[in-house]
Amino acid sequence: MPETTTQKQVPGRAGAGGAKQLAVFLLLAFLLPLLCLFFSTQTALGQRNITALLLFGLQAATPALSAVLVVLWFRGRRGLLQFLKRCYARQYSLFLLLLCLLLPAVLAGMARLLYWAGFGVPPVFTALPAQKLLIVGWALVAEELGWRGFLQQQLGQYFNRWLLPLVVGLVWAAWHYHLFLAGTTVAPLLPFVLGCVAESTLYFAVTTRANGNIIPASVFHFSENLCLNLFWVGPAYNGGNNTLYLLYTACAVVAAAGVTVVLHRGKRRAV
Repeated sequence: MPETTTQKQVPGRAGAGGAKQLAVFLLLAFLLPLLCLFFSTQTALGQRNITALLLFGLQAATPALSAVLVVLWFRGRRGLLQFLKRCYARQYSLFLLLLCLLLPAVLAGMARLLYWAGFGVPPVFTALPAQKLLIVGWALVAEELGWRGFLQQQLGQYFNRWLLPLVVGLVWAAWHYHLFLAGTTVAPLLPFVLGCVAESTLYFAVTTRANGNIIPASVFHFSENLCLNLFWVGPAYNGGNNTLYLLYTACAVVAAAGVTVVLHRGKRRAV
């Protein structure tokens, strides 16, 4: 698989220093959700159904929004167009897109089968209401422009291909703090962080294979969120029982380990 490459930056009015861009991105990405959470919980605006949904959607989109704002400020409109072109216009295979769509279903299905075999609980599937489908579908555009499009690319200047998914995964896990504060995420913390690191490894492999295009990773993210809900994987679906979620996390870790081995072998062949 080819290495990710660093996009040549276009000088902007505040300079194009990579460290400064990273700092501003992280500041925005972590503070904007807190601001949205304040409005949704502490003001009358957040008590209305439509505005509460919009604020929740804005929280989810803060990584992408932060990336756009930082690139526009530091690199200008031309730099933003180049950034979006790199993230969305580079070629990738249809097979890769199909793999990203199906792999989360395989992982969730395996976790369900293991749960059935070990505890005698047969698989359960559910149809999602329209609002839930809208929230799940929002993953197609809300996060990956920030995480894999901007953060992973920028941190690639400082970390090698083995540490990069780990660091991005830890940052990504920490960003979910506002969902824990709001009570919308009830997963156990350590397995949640481990899962984010494992999934970050998978997303790194996908974006590397796609030459920096984030569409396959976005489809992966969407499919994963969809399958976690369709297969009732989360503790909230199981009366607070974490067993099925832990099995899913274990499946993701195994998949990430396999991908790491493949990447390592591919690197050795290239040398």
